[in-house]
Amino acid sequence: MDGATVQQIVQALERVYAANTAAADRKAAETECQQFKDDARAVAYGLYLAQPSNAQSPMVRYFGLQLIEHAIKQRFGTSKMPTEEALQLREQIWELVFASGQSDAREPQFIREKLVAILVMLVIRLWPSEQWTDLSAQLMHLYSQTAGHRELALRVWQTLGEELLVYDRDALATVRKHELTNGIVGALLPKSAVMELYPNGYRLSTDPGAANPATAKGGKRATLIVLEPGNEDGWILRWMQHAGEVAQQQSGGLSDEHEAQIVQLLETTATFLDWMPIKAVVATELVPRLAALLGVRSARVRQHAAAALEIVSRRNVPAGEERDAILLQFVEAGDGAALGAIAQAYATTLAPQLDAHWDDAGDALACARALAQISANLTTLHWARK
Repeated sequence: MDGATVQQIVQALERVYAANTAAADRKAAETECQQFKDDARAVAYGLYLAQPSNAQSPMVRYFGLQLIEHAIKQRFGTSKMPTEEALQLREQIWELVFASGQSDAREPQFIREKLVAILVMLVIRLWPSEQWTDLSAQLMHLYSQTAGHRELALRVWQTLGEELLVYDRDALATVRKHELTNGIVGALLPKSAVMELYPNGYRLSTDPGAANPATAKGGKRATLIVLEPGNEDGWILRWMQHAGEVAQQQSGGLSDEHEAQIVQLLETTATFLDWMPIKAVVATELVPRLAALLGVRSARVRQHAAAALEIVSRRNVPAGEERDAILLQFVEAGDGAALGAIAQAYATTLAPQLDAHWDDAGDALACARALAQISANLTTLHWARK
């Protein structure tokens, strides 16, 4: 690594961010930083600057990650960044992500977020493919480590879902939407739901490069769904089980750490609720699992659980078995426990229970509105049946 160039980058950044830098000097330093982004060695410099072991300031490390991000955007798929180089970069980013999870509170959040964004950029470009067949296994390993690692694994799934299903900010996510959607079907949903979703033919495989069978039942082309060994239950069920386990272990009241865990699990799940097939919602028993969290002694958890249930209840479900199935999730699963939990949670937002269950009346009102909307949505679904 050219130490003189590294020092040049650091000095340019110091001039950009120093409060006493003259406007003309700051403009020149910004131009210099932009030139480094276009340098052929940008990825190498970025990796060096981003390494926590090199003792650079957070500002410099962040710029190193920006160099990598810019290179992926501008060079991926060209002779300047062939697939082999991108795969090598993937491994180097994984190392940075794992190191970030180990550093806990000492790692600035904006650096963690940028690492997640870069990893998701690589996921969008490389997964699922012959070159990347084990994303779920890698994230499962990350998820099973420390709380910091678990947070990063959830942020990867949440960011991928946002890029694919919500924002459309990355053009490659649009180009590869079919492959990526098949990827998240195999990763997030239980195998039993996949079998129901593709009655005209599907192929579960650990080899994403395998050709689809030419025809399936009914003469239709079968869909290839990548299913990694050990992930038969899917991530969404894993998240909801984990949230329920944490809530049960803290029956006397949640610590801030456990509250944050459940909230992040709910936020990640909510990213996929508008997309999640109704058959999968039923197979994972999502409604009763969310309803059970309405009884947790945490305003934030109750608000997020109510918001997630409201998303499910407003889904535009076609008339027939699927509409009946989602209604039955509310009224039959757990002997009507979901509707009961909704009613009990709503009661806590009214006097005389309000003061005992809520520290902020505004939070209680927001939750009450979501719970009332759930009831309205279910009534509309019920009366709209044909």
